[in-house]
Amino acid sequence: MPGFPRRPLAVFVCCLFAGMQASHAADDIRQQGVADAEPAADRSAEVPPVAGDEPVTLRKERRFNVLGGRQANAPGPRANVGGVKPQNKDDEHPLFLIADKMDGQADRLTIAEGDVELRKAGALLFADRVAYRVIEDEVEASGNVRLMQDGATVETPYLRMRLADQIGHADKVQYHIVRQVDSKFYRPGRTVVTVASSNGVTNGAPMMLNVPDGYGLPTTSPPRRPSSASGQAERVDFEGENQFRFSTATYSTCKPGRDEWRLQAEEMHLDYDRQVADVRHASLWFQEAPILYLPAGSFSLNRQRKSGILQPSVSTSSNNGFDVTVPYYWNIAPDYDATLYPRYMAKRGFQFGGEARYLGSSFNGVTRAEYLPKDEQTEERRYAYHIQHQHSLGRGFSAAVNWQGVSDDTYWEDLSSGLIRTSQTQLPRHLTLGYTPYSWLQVSTQVLRYQTLQPDPENPIIQPYFLEPRVNVTAYKANVLNTDLSMIGEYSRFTHPDTVKYPNGDRLVLYPQVSLPIVHPAFQITPKFGVHMTRYQMDKSLADGSQSLTRTLPIFTLDSTVTFEREMSWLDKNYVQTLEPRLYYVNIPYREQKDIPLFDTALSDFNFAQMFSENRYSGFDRINDANQLTAALTTRLLDASTGAERFKAMIGQRYYFEPQRVAINGESTRQDNFSNLVAAVSGAVLPKTYVDAAWEYNYDAGANERFSVGARFQPELGKVLSASYRFTRDPLNEQKPIIDQFDIAGQWPIAQRWYAVGRFNYSLRDSQLLEAIGGIEYNDDCWSVRVVAQRLAALSGSPNTTLFLQLELNDFGSIGSTPLGLLRRSIPGYGKTNELPDSGSLLSTQ
Repeated sequence: MPGFPRRPLAVFVCCLFAGMQASHAADDIRQQGVADAEPAADRSAEVPPVAGDEPVTLRKERRFNVLGGRQANAPGPRANVGGVKPQNKDDEHPLFLIADKMDGQADRLTIAEGDVELRKAGALLFADRVAYRVIEDEVEASGNVRLMQDGATVETPYLRMRLADQIGHADKVQYHIVRQVDSKFYRPGRTVVTVASSNGVTNGAPMMLNVPDGYGLPTTSPPRRPSSASGQAERVDFEGENQFRFSTATYSTCKPGRDEWRLQAEEMHLDYDRQVADVRHASLWFQEAPILYLPAGSFSLNRQRKSGILQPSVSTSSNNGFDVTVPYYWNIAPDYDATLYPRYMAKRGFQFGGEARYLGSSFNGVTRAEYLPKDEQTEERRYAYHIQHQHSLGRGFSAAVNWQGVSDDTYWEDLSSGLIRTSQTQLPRHLTLGYTPYSWLQVSTQVLRYQTLQPDPENPIIQPYFLEPRVNVTAYKANVLNTDLSMIGEYSRFTHPDTVKYPNGDRLVLYPQVSLPIVHPAFQITPKFGVHMTRYQMDKSLADGSQSLTRTLPIFTLDSTVTFEREMSWLDKNYVQTLEPRLYYVNIPYREQKDIPLFDTALSDFNFAQMFSENRYSGFDRINDANQLTAALTTRLLDASTGAERFKAMIGQRYYFEPQRVAINGESTRQDNFSNLVAAVSGAVLPKTYVDAAWEYNYDAGANERFSVGARFQPELGKVLSASYRFTRDPLNEQKPIIDQFDIAGQWPIAQRWYAVGRFNYSLRDSQLLEAIGGIEYNDDCWSVRVVAQRLAALSGSPNTTLFLQLELNDFGSIGSTPLGLLRRSIPGYGKTNELPDSGSLLSTQ
């Protein structure tokens, strides 16, 4: 932005409405002081002329009362101009005019020439010549005119404007407007629709991935940041505060003078009250090449939601061929919106999709659907839907719905590009009603079914039991006669489509418990006793001819922890190190359970969480016999100033006093006295380096049972390298583990403004590439481009290859298919290049 004009050696101040000559006004001000004038100490001193120099021409300054009244200390009543009532003091927004030369008519017109400066409230105007009409409060400026007001700067050879209401026009303008918008570094909080699912089944990721991040239902107000726009026009009409109407204009968010992209329009209206720009007969230019024409359209000026066509998504893949989606967003209300997704796939045809979201004071939800009338590959219609809803009904009642489905087993594999989505085979469908009459009591009723997909016929997926219904009652009351009381109650009706192999039945569970916690700052001891009671009622007779079974088991646990602390320093930082030994004893007598059906029970993974649980099985159909003691040791590094955990290491093992007797189908019983050894570490081992590792060692087999390690180096945003390895041993096949794969991912600047991104996920067990991603990103001052390729393995058939190409124009929009969702899911710590604090820097560090 050009600098302010230099101040003259001296300035005289006069008041036009007193009808005085300039010299007399200056004398008056010297007598009364300049308390009521704009501070001007830097230009009020008079400098005596030097011998031989030309006489110094003193500039003039005038202060005007915009009401047209007299000078504040002049005798007589103030004038009543334009119907404005007289006041007893100057207007709160006086006008100041400074120039080399002034002339005009008192109370009507002042003409200022030569390095003119006009100031009023937030407006500042510079020009070679200014004519100010007092009664109309109108300025007519010519010659090197520059107007600065409310974050807008306009440069023009001619301007005419009423200052009070900002009505006027200017010709052949160059403009630069800076306004506040939502911060780039802010991810708006959203009301997440989550409902409880049975046995830890994931509800599934959203089907629609093309909606920009800014199009959400925010629950918190974001921080603000400046956003600028600039351009030029043949004419601008000022239509009031925050209103600009341009003719034959350009618009760009690049720095002034660097229009690497621009929007050209015959007509353009910038409405900063509605935060919307409307254009007619517009064309979008990038690097002096036209790339898009719009006969009419609009766009947001502050990154907020607005109705209209979103950026098209264009990609190509081996499954679908050329793939283009043109979403239309409908901003119905602040808490309601909808998006339509017409999509064309060269190899499959037209697909229609939609999403509707809503957010109320007591409810929220989202509904999504996709429909392909006829797939040109399969000659069948294909569809997917997902309904989610949560509702607080009042008086302690709540309800939730999560219902989803697809038309066929390979829908996700053919029509989705996400690894998580393509590998999902169980789609939960449930209705839940909850009741919480007191803080210590919760009751819920749920109906749960599944759609089980079979994408690979050679590896069939077992369909789980349906719950029709399940009723849960949980209660917890602390500090009752120095004890904690709790109770778990559940009634479940299990049904299955295949009643021959999977008999239907009812199950009733009651598990009251009492514990006596003994808490001390250095240690904690908690003995607990409970009685687990279970009853089964089957639709068909069991092997012994009966249809009912009961099981009662007393369960005793004793949990104890001691915490030691010491101060230490590491890498010149102060920490508090803890040492936390823990002992956990469990005693459960043996009960024969081989005749009890397995409705929802499986063997849990052996890890630290499971080591400190009573039962090694999930569900209630098996309760292990136990006479065992778990010993573990944990150490932590806590930041001495904040208490934040920086590093954590754990090691533990379980000792069995008696052999195992209870088992499920296919499980071999344990006879040795020691469990596998488990260890884990996580945290920052070096500056900007983070490690997460877990290890399980099988003493009996003399081999690693499971092992995983991951490391991430991230010196700053936009620079991240990560690597991980996972291994799970197969006890039935020592030569072929269940899991044996590594994963490498990263984002790194390779040149000024250039970034490379990639991921390589490979299965050593199957000698198969699971997913590969490679691409480059370029970030300029006001635009970014991303080219990313993805190759994704399929559960059946050949891998799918997809190409993403996106051009993003900062604070305006993007064109092409966005890979941002894919990169954020696949590269831990990925940073969007045009949102980095120092984009393009190769050497900067945090």
